[in-house]
Amino acid sequence: MAFAFTGEAPPGSECRRVLLEEFEGARRRLAAFDENPDLTIHETRKHNKRIRGIFLLTRPVLDSGDISRANRLVRDAARRFSHARDALVKQDTCGKLLEHFGRKRVGPSLATVLKVLKHEHDRVLKDEDFPTEAEGAAHDFADAFRLVEGWNWDQLTFEIVFTAVVSNYRLGLRLYENSRASRDPHECHEWRKRTKYLSFHYQLLGYLDPEAFGRRAALAEELASWLGEHHDLAVLEEALSDYGELGISASSAQTLIRLCEERRLHLENEAFERGAVVYLDRPETLHERFAESAATLA
Repeated sequence: MAFAFTGEAPPGSECRRVLLEEFEGARRRLAAFDENPDLTIHETRKHNKRIRGIFLLTRPVLDSGDISRANRLVRDAARRFSHARDALVKQDTCGKLLEHFGRKRVGPSLATVLKVLKHEHDRVLKDEDFPTEAEGAAHDFADAFRLVEGWNWDQLTFEIVFTAVVSNYRLGLRLYENSRASRDPHECHEWRKRTKYLSFHYQLLGYLDPEAFGRRAALAEELASWLGEHHDLAVLEEALSDYGELGISASSAQTLIRLCEERRLHLENEAFERGAVVYLDRPETLHERFAESAATLA
């Protein structure tokens, strides 16, 4: 089924169903790890983020020890692939630089960097111990799955869900304001996480007002995508500072770093403009919107 509530069951049952579907999706993907490791890592991380987004809705009511343990297990499952994922993202980010600025501006050094990054990525994938990480991730998800199955989902009400969504929204609003003031890559990255969760929450609750919440989900998702690229550029800049390991000169590295900064500045301007739309409502107003939409369908 789609990553969404149907409105045909109590909110606790809806959360449980969608969570278990995400766990099953991760299990199936990890079982086919050898077919396409990069795709498996990408899709598993998507399941990971969705699961953790739903956990935010349950935290106010379910046992804090269990929810924290399950969250750690899911987080650790994704971390098992961080080296391979980071190596691939750096390659992809180099490709985006070439796409945005053209071969003349990036210069010949980018090809050298790409070659080194590809070698590093291939080395990680060919490590004989790497497939065991997929097995470990599968065990992590299975342990978290068993915890989720045992929770008392009848405790979860619409009021609790709406309050949790607004709590995440309020934190995202604060991070938006802080990021706009500081333009700090780390704060932008933290803002991105909360915006991604917000897009998930709008998707889940979309049935309450498909047109309005569907539009909000799309706007938040695109904003999170821009902020994701912003973070990837900051990571590449850091890698370029160690230019000797990448086989390029300090001058060439500085040229690429300036292009990363230029692209990041563009993304920041886009993100802050979009943030004013995504975070337009006061948190209390957003809570009222959810409550009114639910009352209309009752």
